[in-house]
Amino acid sequence: MTTNYLTIMMKHFEHMNIEVTAAAETVLNASSLKDREDVYDCNRFLFVKEGAGRLIVQNDEIQLVRGKLCILLSGRSHRIAIDPDEQLILQWCHFRSSYEDRDLYRVLQIPYHIQLTDIGATSKLLERIIEEINGDKLTSRLKIKASMLDLISTYLDSFPINMNDGAPSEELQKIDLVLNYIDEHLADNITVENLAKQVFLHPNYFIVFFKSILGYSPIQYVNLRRMELAKSLLLQQEWNVSAVASKVGMQIYYFSRMFKTHTGVTPSHYRKQSAAFGTSGDLSNRGEGK
Repeated sequence: MTTNYLTIMMKHFEHMNIEVTAAAETVLNASSLKDREDVYDCNRFLFVKEGAGRLIVQNDEIQLVRGKLCILLSGRSHRIAIDPDEQLILQWCHFRSSYEDRDLYRVLQIPYHIQLTDIGATSKLLERIIEEINGDKLTSRLKIKASMLDLISTYLDSFPINMNDGAPSEELQKIDLVLNYIDEHLADNITVENLAKQVFLHPNYFIVFFKSILGYSPIQYVNLRRMELAKSLLLQQEWNVSAVASKVGMQIYYFSRMFKTHTGVTPSHYRKQSAAFGTSGDLSNRGEGK
């Protein structure tokens, strides 16, 4: 399951669109807080720059200390509490991202708070977002997106990926079955109907379900896996272009055209380039051998 878990995460975050709607640095104390729970229609990153307090999320209470980074999904009620003699300096941003309809973060069991050690680097990322959110330069939105991707990467790098901590969700089990079926049948004629039958879903619903988690339509993903496998096999001298085309279930002329569209070069050129640079091994994240 771990490999498919990584595949799902990678494909999702590669294609995630991010819109930051607000960002700021806020100084809080007990007198400035209202004793009520907040619910937002966007996601929130909260980072403790200085001070101490508590974050109450449903039935959980998280200690807010310097370096704590929290992600609060849209619709999740929460409140912040601070002792009378304490002060809390928070850097925060509100954002929306694609593929949220199925609550992917919950499906992938991502924790909603982590403790960071490189506090300065994370604070600088948020400072940049705060600075650029009010900017009107041509590059402001690009800088915000770059900083947000760095922030998300920092978050993901800071917790272990271990699918053995509990039973995977039903969604992950279904996707796992489908991804394994795809990899085992790349040489065959794979249809949406074939894939939907693996998890007992109507084809129309299956397309929406699959894309909400992977970010691709089922057939787009199948073709992507074929190209990843093809790249891996082309690095092995015993596989000629015709054999690779057969291995990924395509006529050679169609394979060559799709491969060039995907990589920008023909299969033969790709092999020659790789040999010239001394490349060897499997480029595929989940590639197969001969």
